[in-house]
Amino acid sequence: MSQSRYARQMVLAEVGAEGQKKLAAARVLIVGVGGLGAPAALYLAAAGVGSIGLIDADQVDISNLQRQIIYDSADQGRDKVTRAATRLQALNPEVHVAAYPSRLTAANAIEIAAPYDIILDGSDNFSTKFLLNDLAYKLGKPLVYGTILRWEGQASVFWAPHGPCYRCLFPEPPQTYVPSCAEAGVIGAMAGIIGSIQALEAVKLIVNGSQTPVQGGLEPLLGQLLHLRAQTMETRRLALRKNPECPCCSKAPSEIVLRDLNDACDTAVSQEIPNYVAAELSQGNRWQEFIPLDIRESQEWMGGHLPSAHHWPLSKLQEGHLPELPARSKPVLVYCQSGIRSRRALQILRTAGWQNLAHLSDGFGAWRGPVVVS
Repeated sequence: MSQSRYARQMVLAEVGAEGQKKLAAARVLIVGVGGLGAPAALYLAAAGVGSIGLIDADQVDISNLQRQIIYDSADQGRDKVTRAATRLQALNPEVHVAAYPSRLTAANAIEIAAPYDIILDGSDNFSTKFLLNDLAYKLGKPLVYGTILRWEGQASVFWAPHGPCYRCLFPEPPQTYVPSCAEAGVIGAMAGIIGSIQALEAVKLIVNGSQTPVQGGLEPLLGQLLHLRAQTMETRRLALRKNPECPCCSKAPSEIVLRDLNDACDTAVSQEIPNYVAAELSQGNRWQEFIPLDIRESQEWMGGHLPSAHHWPLSKLQEGHLPELPARSKPVLVYCQSGIRSRRALQILRTAGWQNLAHLSDGFGAWRGPVVVS
């Protein structure tokens, strides 16, 4: 271990040589290497965290570069985890980086997360956030939480039995539609701030030790929700209470059954088409086996869409207006930018009696086939 590399933090009384040894022995899994995961990964690697796992199924898109600072323009179209791992190794060759180019699901979560000490939530959807909470509780690991939207961000540490879990705060997924950053927007620096806070919280947990979450003046955000409003730089710390009837941490960890949000919310569809299948569909014009229905907003549609797609924004569906499509002899392929809004659209269409539906689960952002720009 290079002493000079970490000299500026080892001089801190709370870290020192012993704390640096703990960092070198620590293992952190970062779920989602996007706006939050990118800065968190860079700072954890720079701090000398010995083993970092990166899991993300997406490829780098030019729209990511405004906030996902671990990538550059030459990375477009490449797997995020592969490019991020290369960047981290270049930053600090002493760090071991494991790349998992896949989506975290109930089926693979335990196998991937079990070797790690801390789980850092860099995800951008409720499905993954609820899965991570249940996974962390089941495995007895701290979950470093973060979220951003527009000019606001939040961070916390959920680690039962040392404090409440995410479901103590949000017992179930929201029943109303919540816009994503692709729709509502986000300022790039906000991702850097919250992602850096997450990295700092992980460092504090590591230095304090797994059995002593608060020690030596270092107090992680256990039972606290930090909220930042960037327009005015107003910060609030909200005390969180453990819910004795929490659907997760009121049970024994062994009782927790991991479920993907799709299953929990009964949004099953006839065909779930992930990004690797979407890539196959783009070859040989197999996408023409479907009737594409783009439910993004007009600005997104104008930036590019599937050939022969029909545009019908989700906002119209939510108002009760259904699209008029040609004879639906082929499955209707519903898609948005990331696969989140299209799930809501599927619920609406199924309730209206539509059948033979398909779903591009990773969205237009994962599509690598022909594109039309309006």
